[in-house]
Amino acid sequence: TNLQVETTKLERVNLEQVLYMDYYNDIAIMVNDQFILMIEHQATINPNMPLRLLEYISRIYGNMMDSKAKFSDKLIPLAKPEFFVFYTGNQDLPSESYLYLSDAFPKDPSENHLSNSELTLELKVKVCKIKSEPPSPVVQNCPDLEQYVRFLKLIDKAKSDGQAQPLTRAIREAVRHNILKDYLERKGGETLSILTAEYDFDTAMAVKQEEAYEEGISIGLERGLEQGAYQTKLETAKLMLGLGIPLEQVQICTSLP
Repeated sequence: TNLQVETTKLERVNLEQVLYMDYYNDIAIMVNDQFILMIEHQATINPNMPLRLLEYISRIYGNMMDSKAKFSDKLIPLAKPEFFVFYTGNQDLPSESYLYLSDAFPKDPSENHLSNSELTLELKVKVCKIKSEPPSPVVQNCPDLEQYVRFLKLIDKAKSDGQAQPLTRAIREAVRHNILKDYLERKGGETLSILTAEYDFDTAMAVKQEEAYEEGISIGLERGLEQGAYQTKLETAKLMLGLGIPLEQVQICTSLP
C-alpha cells in the first residue's frame, strides 16, 4: 500500500503489560484507524506465534472499545489486523512463509482438509526471513530494515571470527561503514544492552533445555524403577496365593492393598 507520510496517522497500540515468557509483544501500530500491524522479532521459529498473536489482538480490541459496546445492536467497526514475524535466524526457510493457528487444531483422518472458508477460526502469520538471499520483498522495500540486516551479518561475522566482545565490535564496524550510523551513535549503549540480554537469553534457554532433558531422564528412570518394583510385587503375590498362603500374609509381605 502506498501511503503519504503527511497524511498517514500512526498510533502505538502495544500491550505494555502483556508478558509471555518474559517478553512484551514487540510492535503493534494502528495505521489511519484502519489497519493494525503486529510485528514480532524472532531468532527462532515459534509454532505457537499465531496463538500468542490471537491473545494480543483480542486484548488490543478490548482496550480500544467500551466494554458495554460489545452488547450493542450496532456493529462495532474494527481495524483490520495483519500479522508478521521478522525471523533473524539461519534456519533454511523461504524468504516468506506462513504460520497458521489451524495447524494446532486436532486432525480428523476421516475428514478432508478444511478450506479457509470452512474454518470457524483462523489466524495467519506471515514469516519474513530477513537475512535470506536474495533479500525478501519486505527488506527490499525498507532501507532501514536492509541496514539492520547488514548489522546482523556483522554480528554473525564477529562471532564466527571468534572476536572478543563481538557485539561491541559489530556496533563499531557498523558505524564505520555508515550502517544504522545515526541510530547506533545515539543508542549504541542501549543497543549493546539489548543485544547482550538477547544472547544471554538464548544461552539461558539452551541451559534450561539441557537441564529439563536431564531431569526428564532422572524422572523417567525413577518412574521405571517404581513400575518395575510394583510389577515384581504383583508377580510375588500371585505366586504366594498360588502356593495357598493366606491373603492377609500376602498383603503384609508385598505391601499391596
